[in-house]
Amino acid sequence: MADNTIASCPFCPFTDSDADFVTQHIEFCHPETGLSGFLQDDPLETPDQNFAPQPDDEYGADKYVDCPHGCGETVASTELSSHLDLHVAEDIAFDDTAATAGRSTTDSYVHDDYQAFDDGDSLDIPDYKKGKRGMQRDSTRANTAKQPRPHSPPRTINANGVKRLGRSELGPHAHEKKMPSWLRNMLEKGGSTSKQTQITSDGKLMRREVVENETDNLIPVLARLCEQDSSVKRAFFCSPKVRHICKMRREGGFCGYRNIQMMVSWLQKSRGFGHEHFSAKGPTILELQDMIELAWDMGFNSSGRAETGGIKGTRKFIGTPEAQALFMSLGIPCEARSLSESSDTRACDALYQDVAEYFRSACSPEDEQKRIVKTDLSPIYFQHQGHSMTIIGFEIREDGSSNLLVFDPMFKTSPAMERLLGTFVKPSDPTRLLKAYRRGTPYLQKYKIFELLK
Repeated sequence: MADNTIASCPFCPFTDSDADFVTQHIEFCHPETGLSGFLQDDPLETPDQNFAPQPDDEYGADKYVDCPHGCGETVASTELSSHLDLHVAEDIAFDDTAATAGRSTTDSYVHDDYQAFDDGDSLDIPDYKKGKRGMQRDSTRANTAKQPRPHSPPRTINANGVKRLGRSELGPHAHEKKMPSWLRNMLEKGGSTSKQTQITSDGKLMRREVVENETDNLIPVLARLCEQDSSVKRAFFCSPKVRHICKMRREGGFCGYRNIQMMVSWLQKSRGFGHEHFSAKGPTILELQDMIELAWDMGFNSSGRAETGGIKGTRKFIGTPEAQALFMSLGIPCEARSLSESSDTRACDALYQDVAEYFRSACSPEDEQKRIVKTDLSPIYFQHQGHSMTIIGFEIREDGSSNLLVFDPMFKTSPAMERLLGTFVKPSDPTRLLKAYRRGTPYLQKYKIFELLK
């Protein structure tokens, strides 16, 4: 008889059916306990108690800490446990290479990732060895066309009565006038480009150009993995024309911009309405900042400028209102929605229902008989407090639970996943590769409000 026991962390609400995954969670998230491998038999009865918002410091801002994993991100202390859980999933995917086929050789021909720094930027230079600062996450701010932004304690109020947001919403660099010049130069150049030769499953050589922080054709691979995972009852996917775009090394907190870039990648490949506004390579982060500022000038969610003090040339977080303003200013149809908990429904359940209805709306009668449903739908910009991602699918498990399938700009594509591009080899354990792309109730249940932009 199969063992259906759910392993749980004895120090926080994290649970998972994979005991090894929970063990790694304890090692990463609670190293001070020295209890590696110790698991609790039953989940905690009050999963939300450790995730209550922490009081602000003397400036009314969330406390930020450097990720001890060494990724270089600075995260709110209340989000550290979840952040480290995702590192565990990422490491599992990086380790699972035994069953993948195809070998590649890479010749980099653009710029070196290690660049010279200006003397004037010395105080902001990240330290690789000690765990560099950066990669701050987007704070949730509700669509200004719908309702006031949540979690926005007042800082200052201008003549028009608009509140200026602080570090809780805009991150550690909420008050900076401009980002360091070394970072600006890196963002202008973009990810390094290389030529890669891959041996496919039929023995043919395939030569392709790749950008270090971008991966094409990943959705068909995820669809195959879901089909090979016996725990998946049904799975739905958006258009395969979405490119996974993640952060570059030392980049910092530009997740909102990376998600906009993923939305634009679908728009360009599908030749959707408004695609002509973007260059063939897609907009850079600096170009997106200019476009958002222009959208404010045109009157779209224009209170954003007063709330942020302007974002051009800075590392301030952006959210759903800025993404919506950009697309609306270009005449690109989009709809923003805020989902929150009610007296009888958790916010995550409302989220599942909304996303499921979105994908089912594109299903034909023939699709009702399919286990894996592939559509031509656009991806969804997805925001919760502290972070944003791009939803590219939805799955229903045999046990009745659900997962969002996402491209997370925080994490790069693992070598194991890259080896599956263009091949049809079945990995030994597809669930290990899918962990980095799944966001289920253990992750989502602690958030009280979500925002979607479709």
